Formats: sequence, C-alpha cells, structure tokens
Amino acid sequence: MDNDPFAGLGKALARLRKRAGFATQTEAAEALSIDKGQLSRWENDVPQPSLENLGRLLVGYRASVADLAEALDAVPTPRAGEDRGPSDEELIRSLAEALRRVEGRQVETETRVERIERGLEAAARPLSPAARPRAGEG
Repeated sequence: MDNDPFAGLGKALARLRKRAGFATQTEAAEALSIDKGQLSRWENDVPQPSLENLGRLLVGYRASVADLAEALDAVPTPRAGEDRGPSDEELIRSLAEALRRVEGRQVETETRVERIERGLEAAARPLSPAARPRAGEG
C-alpha cells in the first residue's frame, strides 16, 4: 500500500489548474512564469514539485491547502504498524512556510519592479531648460 499522502498530486494539480481557468499547461506556465516542461513533469508526478514550487502553484491557481486536499480526493490509509512519515500537521506547516517564502519573494520582486519603473520614468522625462547644457559648454 502506498503511504505517500501526495499520491495523485499531479492529477490534483491538473484539476486545480483547470479550475483556475487555465485550459492548457502552456497557458498556466506562461501566466505563472514556470517552464512548460517542468509543469508537465509535475502534473505527471515525475518528479513531484518541491514544497516551495507547490506553494507557487497554489498561489498562482488561487487555491488553498484545503482545495489541494480536496483535489487529492482521498489520502491512502497506511496499514497498522507502518510508518506514516510526516503528519498532516507537519506537512501543512511546511507548506505554509513555503507559501510565506513565495509571498515574500513576490513582494521583493514587486518592489524591484516599482524601483525600475520609477527609474525609467525619471529617465524619460525631458530635462528642464536650466539643466540643459548651453551651446559651447560640455
């Protein structure tokens, strides 16, 4: 019996992608700035995404951990005496931490983009007459 609580993750990700309005992997990959081939591999469970990348997908698909659990349908039940691995609570904590890291990076990126846009706007403004070099100067 399979003890992986994320068994079927690829199919669940495909369901969440479609629910988010991305009919194709290409659409989702472009919108989320993810390599299309990598998204395809994740949806085929070869390999499964890291928790950080799983967090990026959930954020991009506007899905919660509960949505993911629902999309996974049923978590396999281990046999008596088998090691279950990390508890659901531990997995949720790890996923929440990955989501916080992704959100923090998103804020950092947005801040950088704003600084670049301000710099471009400043560079595009014409010089005032007092700032322009006069004939014979410079």
